[in-house]
Amino acid sequence: MVTSNSTSLPEVVGNAALMVDPESPRAIAQAVKRMMEKPTLRNQYIRRGLKRAGQFSWDKTARLTLKVYESLEL
Repeated sequence: MVTSNSTSLPEVVGNAALMVDPESPRAIAQAVKRMMEKPTLRNQYIRRGLKRAGQFSWDKTARLTLKVYESLEL
């Protein structure tokens, strides 16, 4: 995976993507080329991405949101 190194994306992807300057076509192209030419690297990032995606779920979001609501003093 290749993603931007700005906004919230680094926080979301963790170590599961090559991060590049989104305003640099050259950096984007180089990262995509690396992924295309290096199957071992690509597979490493696929595994990391699947592991990272497993950390996000609607169930977890609902539980954390409920916890915040329950902590509010109304």
